[in-house]
Amino acid sequence: MRQIACAFVFMVSVLLGGIAAAADQGYSYTVKGVIKALPGNGRAVNEILVKHEPIPNYRDEAGNVVGMMAMTMPFYVADIKTIEGLSLGDAVEMVVEQHLKPNFSENVVSIKRVSNATK
Repeated sequence: MRQIACAFVFMVSVLLGGIAAAADQGYSYTVKGVIKALPGNGRAVNEILVKHEPIPNYRDEAGNVVGMMAMTMPFYVADIKTIEGLSLGDAVEMVVEQHLKPNFSENVVSIKRVSNATK
């Protein structure tokens, strides 16, 4: 019985260690752009539309550096309070965190108005 209990504890610890190893540390990108749409009008409560400059060090879902060209695309904010006070047309600088594991995700974790960005 004791051997079974020890084997069970060992298997659980291996499993939990594997789960912890499956999560990645992620990547962080500083992105400049212009607010083109805010939440509402069919957008999710945490979704903004930003026309952004190129992101040269952007990684794909496999973790390869592929870069991203300038474009207008939706971004999801981790905390909607970070976009309070922003308006359409505001030039912004935002920090986007990307995680590849356990599920691919990207979220704006901070955003602030700046004086210059792609219009």
